[in-house]
Amino acid sequence: MALTQEIEEETGKEESTYGININNLKINFPKSIPNFKNYDTINENKKLKIFSNFYFPIEFCKTTYKEIEKKSVTYTIDEAKQILQNKLEKELKSELTNIDNIVNKQINYKEESGQVTVEVIYEVLENIGTNEKILN
Repeated sequence: MALTQEIEEETGKEESTYGININNLKINFPKSIPNFKNYDTINENKKLKIFSNFYFPIEFCKTTYKEIEKKSVTYTIDEAKQILQNKLEKELKSELTNIDNIVNKQINYKEESGQVTVEVIYEVLENIGTNEKILN
């Protein structure tokens, strides 16, 4: 992880446009691309339903543009270590089936030229044997 990173945050400003889709013919109501420099686009389509499994070939479309602002964030070495350690531990714990079997945890840090690397190693007990009946 670099100590200086660019992150994107939503500013809370958004604009929406609407349209109708009829048999792959799209009709947009007047409104063009938003006035935002950077934005994220979210499309929502809803079909017109008559009965439980019967739909008209008409879709109502809503396109929402959310403004995004790019910011430069600088972390200290300790902050970067903590962020990476928490992220890795969360990822490892989501992959483990039994967290109670963790016997040992080892964390290694490496710092070089504006980068921090974190390695998290878990030592976990795992039952690899199977029960079988022995017949004579």
